[in-house]
Amino acid sequence: MSKSVVPAERVRRFCLAFPDSAEVIQFGHPFFKWRGKPFTVLSDHENDLLSIKVEKEVQPIFLQDPRFTKTAYVGQHGWISIRLTSSLDWEEIEALIEGSYRLVSSKKQKANTGRK
Repeated sequence: MSKSVVPAERVRRFCLAFPDSAEVIQFGHPFFKWRGKPFTVLSDHENDLLSIKVEKEVQPIFLQDPRFTKTAYVGQHGWISIRLTSSLDWEEIEALIEGSYRLVSSKKQKANTGRK
């Protein structure tokens, strides 16, 4: 993607490329959801805070990195946040978003099929 794309717009385009994903404004912020389940959220004044879901077991590893914080209100469920700054590694950001999407979509599919 072009470097001139605003970070929030880049996140939006990436999230909406996943199958069955949709953007919904909730609590005044863009939520990117798979079949109604959020996998990425943009928040703060300029939508410059990216929140994603990770496995609760690995959340403490991310929180050792000063770039990451526990997401307000939902951090206890494995959500982490990172500020969208000009010095981002977009391969890492996209991998984190994809991991969040896969985590949310695979849990829902397993619940629907009764698989573990």
